[in-house]
Amino acid sequence: MMHDRQLIRGGDLLDGTGRPRRRADVRIAGGRVVEVGTDLSLTEGETLRDTTGRLLLPGFIDVHSHDDAALLRPRALDPKLSQGVTATIVGNCGHGCAPSVAGGGMEDYARPVLGPFPEQVFPRFTDYLDVVERSATALDVIALVPHAPLRASVMGMEQKPADAVQIREMAAHLDEALSAGAAGLSLGLMYSPGSAAGRDELLALARVVARRGKVLVAHIRNEGGRLEGSLEEFLALGRDAGCALHISHLKVTGAANFGTMPRIIDRLEAARAEGIDVTADVYPYTAGSTTASTLFPSWTTDRGTDSLLEVLTDPDARSRALEEMRTPWDGPLENQFTSVGPEAILLAGFSDPQAQAFDGRALADIAAERGEDPAEALADLLLAEDGVLTIIVHHSDPQGMREVLSWPHAFLGSDGLPREEGYVHPRLFGTFPRALSTYAWAEGVVPAEEVVRRMTSAPRARFGVAGGSIVPGAPADLQIIDPATYMDRADYQNPRRETQGLDAVLLGGRPVWPRRPEAPGDAGSGSGQLHRTGPVGRSLPSGRTGDE
Repeated sequence: MMHDRQLIRGGDLLDGTGRPRRRADVRIAGGRVVEVGTDLSLTEGETLRDTTGRLLLPGFIDVHSHDDAALLRPRALDPKLSQGVTATIVGNCGHGCAPSVAGGGMEDYARPVLGPFPEQVFPRFTDYLDVVERSATALDVIALVPHAPLRASVMGMEQKPADAVQIREMAAHLDEALSAGAAGLSLGLMYSPGSAAGRDELLALARVVARRGKVLVAHIRNEGGRLEGSLEEFLALGRDAGCALHISHLKVTGAANFGTMPRIIDRLEAARAEGIDVTADVYPYTAGSTTASTLFPSWTTDRGTDSLLEVLTDPDARSRALEEMRTPWDGPLENQFTSVGPEAILLAGFSDPQAQAFDGRALADIAAERGEDPAEALADLLLAEDGVLTIIVHHSDPQGMREVLSWPHAFLGSDGLPREEGYVHPRLFGTFPRALSTYAWAEGVVPAEEVVRRMTSAPRARFGVAGGSIVPGAPADLQIIDPATYMDRADYQNPRRETQGLDAVLLGGRPVWPRRPEAPGDAGSGSGQLHRTGPVGRSLPSGRTGDE
């Protein structure tokens, strides 16, 4: 078969190790790279792929995806394949499909982020791993244990502190999942129910992560005016538990806070000098995207979506919630409704045919068209959608984003919310080509060989998975691009445009993009595999650890 033995010859190579671009041929056999050199000769039985004028790259890894449910839906991962992604890390922001309890409320709350859930119920996280492993997914998969469903499986969606017995039960479930190959634990500290977790709970779980040699990942509580306090909370967990840390989508939000990223990076460097092994990821956009329920005070989602809908239908509770939305919050969570305003908040994910014309439009514009106050309009629309709506929020410091891209310990992650139709954030389709074509080649924010390393081999090592470079012995996960035309085409007006100048993507030597017309589109018909990981890679220089 064509993928068994191939010679890719005539093009240039960025191999994912950080080495400069060079002319090189690549020989593949049995799904692996077996030789890299110049002027390699075609041998009997090999298929020649001429890449003159092209550039060969490793397949990218999306370190911050929400593909947990999409893995099990037909064609739902096409946006990733179409930009050269061959591996995805799921479980981020504390969201996930497992552990799951039928009727437990987690599915409705997380659906705006993850999309439709699979029919299966996963009583333990290991059940989810087993299903993914058997499913022949479209991409390779690395899984984090998501804190929200882990917590909900023990104590439901109620936002209250966990007691000692509940903490021990969560820790036992986490330990089982990590020992079965999960790469770490992911916290979503601005989301229900994770926002109710106190230090005792978080530290106990962090110690399990440390004992297993895995990584603690977090969407920290606040990325705006209280970013520094939220960062200190997270760094303290790494210092006191002795575990590796990873910050999800590092950014500064809210115009009043722009310009503070250099101070944040200085603090991270100081933490690393102290022996706290911390890294981060970033997406190359100044808008984020999440569930619309995060615009409401946290008490409204005390039991997830059910309690939010109850609040919005009770006149007194609704009045209280909307009034709180219109004023800054005193607690640790950020009020995005006031910090960025309804002009910068786009709505998406409408299922009601009469409301689908609002898909991708600003809340302020929708409210004006309806003759309503923006908060009232949001409440009415959310009620009509049974609490399931997505927002795209233009809130981040553009210079701060560039500064994170420049930080050597920041990887690339899309944070894309997988939906097979309707309006989406363009990062779902464009994150990785945008990082290379715009911020490396066009703007020179980071060298091309370095940004490729941080989209391939470096994050894979961080999360305990081999590969990500085009060297002998590595999996033949690679892509061929035309550097003269390569660029992201997805934007806020047309967010579903696919990458320009991407000729081919191979996973284990098999061509997986562009899809052949006869290729099956069923979930479970792909070439991907689940990676059950061991201890994660340390990012600190040798000899410097938090144990000293």
